Amino acid sequence: MAQNEQPVVCAHDISYSKRSYRSFEFASFSVGSGEVLAVLSSSHAAARDLLLAIAGLVRPTSGSLVVAGSDLTAARTLPFGAGARFPRVAAGLGVFERIAPVQSVCTVEEVVAREMRLRSSRRSAPDALPLLAQTGVATRAGEQVSRLDPASRARLSAALALAGEPRVALIDLTDPFVSGLSANDACELMASLRSFASEHALAVVVATGEERAAQAATGVLSLDEPAPLEMDSSADEVMA
Repeated sequence: MAQNEQPVVCAHDISYSKRSYRSFEFASFSVGSGEVLAVLSSSHAAARDLLLAIAGLVRPTSGSLVVAGSDLTAARTLPFGAGARFPRVAAGLGVFERIAPVQSVCTVEEVVAREMRLRSSRRSAPDALPLLAQTGVATRAGEQVSRLDPASRARLSAALALAGEPRVALIDLTDPFVSGLSANDACELMASLRSFASEHALAVVVATGEERAAQAATGVLSLDEPAPLEMDSSADEVMA
């Protein structure tokens, strides 16, 4: 990130808790264009909640969070009601269980092309193959998602997050969708993401439970939080 360039994501002491549920606490970090931040956590819920907070889908309960120029924590003072809306940010999501799922009967090319079409203002049909090539999953373009191995699923999740040239791409390698992903494959994907982020000048945030993969990123944020006190239902309460 250039010396005078503002970070795409800037967080200071953000936490999220609700009633007896406790997720991430006092997280401070920044991510600039061309950078990849690894969120290292043994807790899937905490890592997921943090990424969803950056996407504007979970409201931090303390601290400050600014994403692509939008202050996502200032909105906490607004009178949220039936017609209220949380500020939208220029974030691209990979696969998130129940929140941003993927249809397993579709092919890799179909799901990525659909995501590109949703995020693009162009009327012409998008060509997903260049993005699939850059994320290393082009050879599986014609295969159904249900037939993919964990490494290809992780790269598909990355392609979905990167589709449409977002300001920040959010990828959860702790999600059940990529269960079984090896440390070696996670490291290789992280290297691909660093190259993509640098070439396209976007910020990338990746949740992972693999320390080796985290060390392959530009920067690391470690979430050493205790496990939730009860079953988590917070991630389902996302804002429209």
